[in-house]
Amino acid sequence: MLRVDRLRKSFEGRKIFDLTFTLGPGEFCVLLGENGVGKTTLFRCLLRLENYDGSVHVEGTQRRAAFFGVLDQPMMYAAWTAAQNIRYLLNDSNAHLLPPAARLLEPSWSRAKVGRLSTGQRKMVLLAAALASRATIVLFDEFANGLDQGARALFRESVREQLRKGERSFIATGHDLRAFGDLPSRVLAMRDGSLTDVTEAYLARRDMEEVYEAYVARTDP
Repeated sequence: MLRVDRLRKSFEGRKIFDLTFTLGPGEFCVLLGENGVGKTTLFRCLLRLENYDGSVHVEGTQRRAAFFGVLDQPMMYAAWTAAQNIRYLLNDSNAHLLPPAARLLEPSWSRAKVGRLSTGQRKMVLLAAALASRATIVLFDEFANGLDQGARALFRESVREQLRKGERSFIATGHDLRAFGDLPSRVLAMRDGSLTDVTEAYLARRDMEEVYEAYVARTDP
């Protein structure tokens, strides 16, 4: 579904990363990495918000519209309602009524101006837009920030429903490793500008914190 080949990003002559990886249909991939390693920059490259070298192919073609991203610093129009923002983001006058969006949104949120919503409610508006989009690959950067336990559980169940259909894949980051629940089917560790596939180590014990300590955390003196 997704093939990234030698995706390279530098800043002022310093290499940030040089990455090659693939992602199959119906996968939920967790991207582990410490702050500053380039996880958000990778997402911005995939969304064409940053220039980069290398190639990104979705289903064998280069398609910008194949991605939808929810970044950790979301931008919406505060004076618009949640419904208006979702309609704008998806260019669809009925987008807020689509089942994936309606499932995550309380009716009162749809009518409320985004500027009056809490941090968690604003995050749910963006997650609702992502799940209602037609994107093949959905990116979640620190998706759990601001969400209470009930919202996290509702979100995970909505994602499971889409994964069962096998029509799209997800890549997610986050430092609250318990927030992913049982969603991950693939785990990549990002360190020193490269990726290591640690899926096998994760699936052996289903302990994300153990994998993080073994492959990501810098424990050297």
